[in-house]
Amino acid sequence: MESPTDMSFPHVLVTSCRELLTLAPRVPFGHERSREPRRPGRVALVGGLLLALSLGLWVLWTHLGRRDMWHMLDLSVYHDAAHAFRDGDAIYTENYGKWTDKLPFIYPPLSGLLFYILLPLGFAGLKWFMAIVSLLSLFAVVWSAWGMLGYRRGLGRFGVSATTFAVVLWLEPVEWTLVWGQINLLLLALIVLDLGLPDSRRYKGIGVGIAAGLKLTPAIFIVYLLITRRFRAAAVAGGAFLGTILVGLAAAPTASVYYWSHLVSISGKVNDKLSVGTLNNQSVQGMFTRMLGDGGAASALWLLLCLLVGTLGLVAAARASLRGHELVGVVLTGGLSLFVSPISWSHHWVWVVPAFVLLAHTALTRARPLWWWLTGTFFVFFAAWPMRLNVHGDWDGSRTLQPWGLIWLAPRDGGREHRWTPIEFVLGNGYLFAGIALTLILVWRILRDRTPLPTLTEPVAEPPTPDPDPVSSGSVRH
Repeated sequence: MESPTDMSFPHVLVTSCRELLTLAPRVPFGHERSREPRRPGRVALVGGLLLALSLGLWVLWTHLGRRDMWHMLDLSVYHDAAHAFRDGDAIYTENYGKWTDKLPFIYPPLSGLLFYILLPLGFAGLKWFMAIVSLLSLFAVVWSAWGMLGYRRGLGRFGVSATTFAVVLWLEPVEWTLVWGQINLLLLALIVLDLGLPDSRRYKGIGVGIAAGLKLTPAIFIVYLLITRRFRAAAVAGGAFLGTILVGLAAAPTASVYYWSHLVSISGKVNDKLSVGTLNNQSVQGMFTRMLGDGGAASALWLLLCLLVGTLGLVAAARASLRGHELVGVVLTGGLSLFVSPISWSHHWVWVVPAFVLLAHTALTRARPLWWWLTGTFFVFFAAWPMRLNVHGDWDGSRTLQPWGLIWLAPRDGGREHRWTPIEFVLGNGYLFAGIALTLILVWRILRDRTPLPTLTEPVAEPPTPDPDPVSSGSVRH
């Protein structure tokens, strides 16, 4: 007979998997919708002022340093490639953009169609369009994230979201997404807004499916929906993803057939232009490539670690979701998508935005200074600091101030990553190490929680109060 106090790792893992396979009803996330800051009107006013101030500073910095802050070189690749969208397989066989060494277009056909539709804007108009969409997406992400935590719609939630926007705008992954003209914030918004919908919505899953159609990595959230027993949403997401493939086939059949039949070789083109082992790639494979070189050993260790962390992370994410902690599950799954992907450039790490919301919420609802210190440390490490660095990470007074993160202080490129000191190794893999550390902490706190899931005998109309937040394991003030 199993002991209820048995906290051994095998017992905890087996018990958690057994709970995921039961038909116990889910605890709806934020079902009470009763959280709201005191004096919501004042919070909204202060938040609105902070948002305007932060956005104004960003516009000023971008304008003064527009040569380095408004070039959107990655966006130029998408824009130029869109001209070849209907020209057979040329969109995937040629290189494009305003880079000195042009780059390949490697996204699915739906992305090519999106930028083809936007061609009438011209590149100058497309830059404004992408900047506005990215900033709106950033606010939508923080709004939805606070909603997952139970904050009801109103002035209070707007104020908290606006204040959060004013802070996370200065995170390095956000800044470089804006500088490069990347679509990371749009993808993040599609996923978070979709998963922030009530499970009863029949169209839940469409956002995840469309995001996967624009870039394949978000497909991990279809798995997330499956293991959290939201089969209808998973089916909708899968159907939407299939729909994006069919739309691509209808719009550009030759290019679509070429993409899906040469997917591996197209993805590998990035490594031909920029090594997987460069500092900018904050993925598990990137770390092992920096350690061991680009060979079989690095790939084997990458697959092994991804299998271990991926399994634990998905089990913990599903268990958190079933207990009503949806934002925890979403953040965990988003982090896993960064770990397991062969390439996760620093600007792909926009998942630090909902992670920051989770930490800030914990700090607000816990009467311990420790959580404020952790939230502050998280921001300091992932923030974009104005520095004058050259392409190798050395200070260069002749350079303009650009939004560099602390990881960029490690020597990089030209094989320098292979000669790192231990301190440089930790700093240069900082995003990955910080992400794995946060993931393992959440996994441990979630899996060791022995509070039973609700049973079928409990009334579904009035779901039980969720157990304490797995991050803080403490009481919450409403």
